[in-house]
Amino acid sequence: MCCDGLILNLDLTLYIIQLFEQEYSTFVVKYSWCFLLLGLIICFALGLSAVLLRDLPDFNDPTKGFVPRGKNTLTSRLFVLERVKNELDKQIAAGKLLDKKHFSSSSLNISKNEEDEDLDYDDNLTESYLLEDLRNSIDSCAFLSKNDHKCLTNQRVYQLLNNKSDLIKFSKTIEQQINKPNEQMCTSIDLNRHYEVYFESNNKSSPNLLTINNLLSLCKKQNNLIELFQLDSTCHYTLPQMISYFSNKSNCSELIENDITYFVYRMQRCHQLHKVGLIRIAGLKRYRFKPIELFEYDSCFRYNFTFLTLEYLLDKTFLTTNETRYTAMWFLKPTKSKKSLNGSEIHTANSAYDLFIKHFYRNPKFDDGWTRISALNFLDIRISTAMKQIRADMFFVILAISLIVGVTVIYLRSITVALMTNVCVVFSFACAYFTYKIALGIDLFPYINLMATFILIGISCDNVFVIFDAWYSEKLDIYNQARLQNHSIEFYGKLTPQQEQQYHRDRDYTLSVIKRKLTLKNHHEQDSNQLDEDNEENDADEETEYFDRIKNPDLIRMMKVNDEQMIQMMGGLLRHAAASVFVTSFTTTAAFFTNMITRIAYVQLFGLFMGFCILFNFLMNITMIVSFVIVYEKICEPLSARLGLFNHFPTLFDRTLATLTRLSHAIFTVYIPRLIIKLRYIMIIIFFIFGIIGLIIVFYHPKLSPPKSRRYQFFQLTHPFERFEYQMRDQFLSYINEDKENVTNPILIFIFGIEDSDLIHPFYPEDAKINQNKQNLIYNTNIDFYDPNILRWFDSFLKDLNRSDLFVDVQETYSQWLTIGQLLRGFVTPDKNTSTSMYDEEFFVPTTRNQTIEAMSRLFNLFKGSNKFQSANDMTRSNEDFRIGFLPDSRTKEIKAFLFTVNMNVTFNSYSVQDAYYNKLQNYFQKRLEQLKISEGLNGHVYKQVKHGWFVSPQFLFYDLMREVIRGTYTSLIFSMLFAFVVLLLTSGNVLITIYAMLTIIFIIADTVAIFVLCGWELNILETIIIIMSVGLSVDFTVHYGVAYIKADWKKNQAYIKRSSNVLKLLDNNHKENYKRDKTTINNEHSNTNDTLFQRLKKRHQQGNLQRFRRIKNSLIRVGSAVFIAGFTSFLAGVSMAPSKLTSFSQMGFFLMLIMFVSWLFATWFFLPLLSCIGPIDRFGDIPFGKLCRCRKLSTTMTTQTVPIHENEENINEEQKLNNETEST
Repeated sequence: MCCDGLILNLDLTLYIIQLFEQEYSTFVVKYSWCFLLLGLIICFALGLSAVLLRDLPDFNDPTKGFVPRGKNTLTSRLFVLERVKNELDKQIAAGKLLDKKHFSSSSLNISKNEEDEDLDYDDNLTESYLLEDLRNSIDSCAFLSKNDHKCLTNQRVYQLLNNKSDLIKFSKTIEQQINKPNEQMCTSIDLNRHYEVYFESNNKSSPNLLTINNLLSLCKKQNNLIELFQLDSTCHYTLPQMISYFSNKSNCSELIENDITYFVYRMQRCHQLHKVGLIRIAGLKRYRFKPIELFEYDSCFRYNFTFLTLEYLLDKTFLTTNETRYTAMWFLKPTKSKKSLNGSEIHTANSAYDLFIKHFYRNPKFDDGWTRISALNFLDIRISTAMKQIRADMFFVILAISLIVGVTVIYLRSITVALMTNVCVVFSFACAYFTYKIALGIDLFPYINLMATFILIGISCDNVFVIFDAWYSEKLDIYNQARLQNHSIEFYGKLTPQQEQQYHRDRDYTLSVIKRKLTLKNHHEQDSNQLDEDNEENDADEETEYFDRIKNPDLIRMMKVNDEQMIQMMGGLLRHAAASVFVTSFTTTAAFFTNMITRIAYVQLFGLFMGFCILFNFLMNITMIVSFVIVYEKICEPLSARLGLFNHFPTLFDRTLATLTRLSHAIFTVYIPRLIIKLRYIMIIIFFIFGIIGLIIVFYHPKLSPPKSRRYQFFQLTHPFERFEYQMRDQFLSYINEDKENVTNPILIFIFGIEDSDLIHPFYPEDAKINQNKQNLIYNTNIDFYDPNILRWFDSFLKDLNRSDLFVDVQETYSQWLTIGQLLRGFVTPDKNTSTSMYDEEFFVPTTRNQTIEAMSRLFNLFKGSNKFQSANDMTRSNEDFRIGFLPDSRTKEIKAFLFTVNMNVTFNSYSVQDAYYNKLQNYFQKRLEQLKISEGLNGHVYKQVKHGWFVSPQFLFYDLMREVIRGTYTSLIFSMLFAFVVLLLTSGNVLITIYAMLTIIFIIADTVAIFVLCGWELNILETIIIIMSVGLSVDFTVHYGVAYIKADWKKNQAYIKRSSNVLKLLDNNHKENYKRDKTTINNEHSNTNDTLFQRLKKRHQQGNLQRFRRIKNSLIRVGSAVFIAGFTSFLAGVSMAPSKLTSFSQMGFFLMLIMFVSWLFATWFFLPLLSCIGPIDRFGDIPFGKLCRCRKLSTTMTTQTVPIHENEENINEEQKLNNETEST
């Protein structure tokens, strides 16, 4: 009984769907105007409210949402660490409030004395005195660094100088140039927001800049730039200036050839010192004690000019070639803000951008024939400049819309349809923006969301073209039906002579088809059965081609239809087009919504917004667009026909459109079907091989891999800002060494007592209403830092870290830990019975919890009074003194967290290295916890307290981003493919169609991504979005063909021809057909008994080919041209994005062009040949939804009664109608 109920429910559901389709078609036809206006008003209201009620998106900081956040992400741990540091800073600032004045004055005096050290050189000292000083300290360390305990002796340094000194003295003029009033002394540069201008030689055959002509050219440009930047009062460093300084010349315009030779000699003299790193240590002042005066006066160290020249002004090839291809000019911005003559503040991001646009962007001002600008870096405004470029690139949206309008006018010969298509695009964007901003309240709006406009244009055009093609196909069926039934046809306007001639030619051809059908069988005695069958099939093919080829747009559009016919046509449109639009829209939406699987807000929000855009576009297609179809049929078509709008175009234009129309119909109804059918085996093999090659490229070699660099490209590589980021940074040692130091032995921070939960939602990073009632940190109340057992475990854990080969410099951390233990021993009242020494190399643990509390309180008071106490923010640098920290509660002063730093024994030069090291680190920490759990047993409590500890490093930021990109890409790809499979299966209802379509989609994605890999693309955030999008965009064309194949009415004209032929046969008393039918049946039965199994299968396959071929033709007739034009419009949308200066826009444009091209190729030349070869026929491969629930004979009977009318029943009805018509005649 339960199965019976399920079957009844299924039948009821099918009945409700058919009833809804009929009622909806009637409603749309009768109330099309109301439906259309209501939709426009609602969309306009939603979009306007979103704009008025919420602030417009701010793209000034595109990095918001650019990092992964959420549970178990390393970046969320970094955000928690940042809040820990802020809490520590707050408490330190409150504790030092009373000593602030004393601390500031003392630090000021210290810094002043340090600066004066460079000014108090005694130039009257003799070289002999300095050498005597060297002999007295021959074995002392020279420039002992803060981290290294090993050092180079003064004797060794002097040997590296070839046992010669080169004392240098500068003139008073140079001294005055070096010492800028109210600014720092010009002896150092920090890599932080200055004006950097990079030059190269114009002579490609001789790129060396160390020639007198090039240096004089650079000298002039140096003076021009100082005036342009308004920086005469600040420090600047240029190659001509340094060369003149080493020659004791204050003006670079006085340089001569010998100055270059002398400069090269002095630089090469310091080569060995630079090679061992001593020049860099001295230049960055990373030493504990001052060197001897001999080295301070030497040209290799004097004023750090050698260090500045080698690392900042000359490229990395100089020390090996004595030449430099590139040079940099550094202009340091003032420490205090300045204003121009008109009162506006200068040396800001906006003023730097104005300077760039006015004087440097596409301006040959600094190209004098000798040298030219190669790259720029102005106050790090690359990102803000990219965001300003977005506004300019919105012009390409207008370009895309214009191209779409042009294509639509040419294809559908209607301006109103083109405008309505773009109106739907705008309103889809507006409704999605309303849902995004108002309904969900998301303020974070990534700039990449603007790309939704371009993608939406292609998708919307695809749907509109399919809908209108389905409408005209239904209208063509009405036209053919009227001709075959010899009914009169009315038109909206007067036909032209050519249209009149076409109309009469169609009628004459219809009569000839019927007569040929009547007399075709008269010659059956002369030919074999197989020849008769072939001739019949060929004749049927020719007739079908003709009936489809007469699809003259003007003639069909001008045909007048009544409301009943419109309802019939709308039902056919919903059955054919709506199903395709539904599948494509929901699979594409699902592909975008699977972006939510990733933990990168940037990717999540783009997928969310893009999914909303497509959903709203789908709703508009099945409501507003279908209503507009009726409005267009009732108003625009009659008006256009009566006014003859297209007749007013020039004759050449009209003939061109007519020729293109006829050519399009001939290609998609005749030539492409013939090629697919005749070359189907070759096409399948060729594209199958291409698909396999694509899979090999993506997953085996060279395969899609994460990026090797942490940089993100905003502009094209030819842009001066990107040339700095991707070329100059790799040419100068200052940036090379900085990048190397950041990834070599980076610090690792262990934290206990605080949960690694990020309280900020990634979609609402700045929402005060959400965060105001939440605490900044979640403390682990289970851990007791005053428990002696906890302190003992921390001590053993630090010792174990020191023994592990995963870490370095743990001894420095442990020595500070021992110092804390010694201080605790001093604060605790000594026990007379203990014999331990104050200098034991073991951490002292108080015997009781109360003693620990008292000792820790005294320890904090001691640290609070020390002016060397550092904030937690300084712990990100590896050379800081403090490597251990405690975080007390701001009210109770009890210890709530404990953190310490160590250095990792690794160099993070690639993602694979980071991934391998992180896995080792994770396993190591878990293994230590497991050992603790086993050693304590069941009653242990230390494990329960420390098991929530965690670790993090600032260098994990890039690794975490790439890890989430890789994980999110493949996970989203799998889920979107699964969803597409389910939707295709349920919509098509055929297993074979679904399998073939998924195989085609896999090959499309593989070949598209393979081309990206061969073009050098790496798996970054934009590439992740593109790959996930490829599922949704690649499914469209294949689904259109598949649904059209399943729903193909491959006998649509044969029924009317058969009816008319039978009527004539009855009137002529022609009974030969019955004889032929009987004889053919007997011959077929006789032949089947003698054929082998293979022959029967082959014959059955050949018999099924007739149906396959007609379904293929019908698919191409219905959606072939629409699919091509839809792909072409999306291709044009990509073309309109390609000229963009923003890499994200241009790459997205390239992706649109490529995915449309590859999708159309595989859908047309692989999927359709596959169907023509082994496609399902009749109901083979259909999912028997009714039979799945059939459990007894009664239910079988009920199911049979509810099956829709099929071919046999259709023939019975045809015969009944035929008898009625015969009797009436």
